[in-house]
Amino acid sequence: MEHREHLNVQLNPIGKTAYLVFFLLYVGLAFFFSSFSPQAQIVSLWPSAGVALAGCLIFGQGFLPAIFVGSVLFNSGNYFAHNGELGLPIILTSGVIAFGSVVQAFVNYKILKFRRINILDAPSYSHVAGFIGTAFLCCLISAMVGNAALSFGQSVNAAAHIYWNNVLIWWIGDFLGVILLTPLMLAMFVRQPDRATWLRLMKSLSIPLFTLITAFQVAQQYIEDSVVAKTENDFLLKSEAIENILKQHMTDYIGALDVLGRSLAQTEEINQEEFIRYTGPYLANLPGVTAISWNIVIGQDEVAAFERHAQAEVHPEFKIKGAPLLPTDPLVVVEYIQPLQENLPALGFNVFSNAARKQSMLLAKATREDTATDIIQLVQAEKDEPGFLIFSPVFQQVNPGENSIGGHESLRGFVVGVFLVSEILSNTKTDQRLDYIDLYVYENDNPSDAVLGRADLMTRIAAGEGLSHTFEMGFANHKWTFNMHVSAQKVTALQVGDTLTFLIAEVLFGSLSVLIVLSAFGYHERLSRLVSVRTDELKQANAELKRFAFYDSLTGLPNRRLFIDRVEHTLAQCRRNYSSAGLLYMDLNGFKAVNDSLGHDVGDQLLAEVSRRFSSVLRDSDTLARLGGDEFALLVPDNPGTEDILVIANKLTDCLKDPIKLAGTELQVTNSIGVAFYPTDGANRVDLIAAADCAMYAAKNNSATICFYSVDLKTETEITDSVASA
Repeated sequence: MEHREHLNVQLNPIGKTAYLVFFLLYVGLAFFFSSFSPQAQIVSLWPSAGVALAGCLIFGQGFLPAIFVGSVLFNSGNYFAHNGELGLPIILTSGVIAFGSVVQAFVNYKILKFRRINILDAPSYSHVAGFIGTAFLCCLISAMVGNAALSFGQSVNAAAHIYWNNVLIWWIGDFLGVILLTPLMLAMFVRQPDRATWLRLMKSLSIPLFTLITAFQVAQQYIEDSVVAKTENDFLLKSEAIENILKQHMTDYIGALDVLGRSLAQTEEINQEEFIRYTGPYLANLPGVTAISWNIVIGQDEVAAFERHAQAEVHPEFKIKGAPLLPTDPLVVVEYIQPLQENLPALGFNVFSNAARKQSMLLAKATREDTATDIIQLVQAEKDEPGFLIFSPVFQQVNPGENSIGGHESLRGFVVGVFLVSEILSNTKTDQRLDYIDLYVYENDNPSDAVLGRADLMTRIAAGEGLSHTFEMGFANHKWTFNMHVSAQKVTALQVGDTLTFLIAEVLFGSLSVLIVLSAFGYHERLSRLVSVRTDELKQANAELKRFAFYDSLTGLPNRRLFIDRVEHTLAQCRRNYSSAGLLYMDLNGFKAVNDSLGHDVGDQLLAEVSRRFSSVLRDSDTLARLGGDEFALLVPDNPGTEDILVIANKLTDCLKDPIKLAGTELQVTNSIGVAFYPTDGANRVDLIAAADCAMYAAKNNSATICFYSVDLKTETEITDSVASA
């Protein structure tokens, strides 16, 4: 049985079994409570930390290996359960986390030992506050070490605020686990002196603390479920808002291009000055448009004449580039483009010479709608960036004055907008809402045809990881598919952030609750002990009163009252058993002279020493009493004979032969003894005592040490008394 001096507690006799139980509880509670948390290794209520400290307080430093092994088993096993693999880096990370848990428990244990804080030993308010404060500071150790190990060991690249949120959650979880579980474990496993104490601990500590743990876990689960629902709802609302903003944004761009096309269609002769005037506001107000061009349709036989016209009107070095794909194909030539300086190489380019763009223009003509190209790399941007072109067809009347229903139009050319994907999809409104949301856009119903973002996002979406939202946006005879996603790590970080306020409130409430429970327990314990002390004092007082009632306060021998009771009891037994008893009546010779010459204090010391010597030579079955003054009586049961009485009398006389040294004086004391037998000398208590008293006086008168009662002594006494009366 192991003893812990600093806590003044003892283990149950089953020490090894209790050690194993603590180890299993440490590991089992870790797996159980981690199952309720979105982050298996960062839990907002961690009872295992309390088991670790309780184990150190009971088993001492011998429990530290159990903490290390248990922590490694949990962290490695948890990673394997979630990822299906286990390598050396994970084991090393688990070892670092375990080291942090060991250091935390050891430091907490040492501080409590140094400050002699025992939460089971009627703790005061200051001790309870010290226990809570120490736990609060020490629990930061594991939080810092553990999160650092997870960040470096498992390559978790979390933002700074996410990292510190995780530290705070870990800290709170360990702190609540320590202040709630440590007293509970000690109350359950520390050996108690009796069942009443154990029941008191159960009612005062175990039940309230278990109730608090259950309440906290239920509340946390409710809050976490609410936060999960809130996170999903917020994500859905943001996704729908982004969807609406992007669709409206694209509608605005397409609408602007249409307005420009209609304006140019109404212009009889498009020149550079008119084109600059029309396109200027759009380029200034639509950042997603990097260039706008007017592409005129000409026949192959018009190339030379058009070049001469363009060199005179547009630019001296204007030259048509890009051969037609087919002999019958017309040319769609970039006649004007703004801003000109950045796009000068594009002047004169036959856009119809590219097969993909040719198909887009043919579709635009056939549908009489704006038509977009697939994503291309825009070399005219400051850096190569993905973009696309939108062809807006411009028609004119074959005969401008023909307004009849039978009139028809011919294709005059295309207004072409060059759009940057990043500018179209990234704007103030969407960026504010995208915040923590990853975006991937693809076209043509093919996830590999990227418009914006990284295609590996689709793998996480397909795996069901995190939160996702998908929608399609059709524009300009084209379709983009938008995929919005929040990783599981970010979802957890969001949930952690949303629960921080609750957890901080929980820490305050938990600390207050534990302070009240432990302080109330300590106050009750102190009150119980005070009552117990007062009860013991009353019992002692009653015992003293009883002793004063039946024992002589000076010598400690039975007094007259108890002696009479013993005589009555012995005589009753003699009558039942037809046996006899002897009674010796004694006093000290010359005692009055000692009192008169040396004082009553010395006389009292003399009586105490004589009593001690008498008691040392008697049997346990004999009853020696002080009847008063210097008179003593001895009751001898069990059929004593004259020889037996003489042996006892000689012992009583011999023990007084050695001088008694008191107050610097040696006193020589002798005694006179009178003996009477039941039933021959007295058939009852009164007669027996009177007979022994009579015999003692006879011995004193005759200067003898002992005298046995006889009828003659009674007669002589009566004659002496009569003469004295006359």
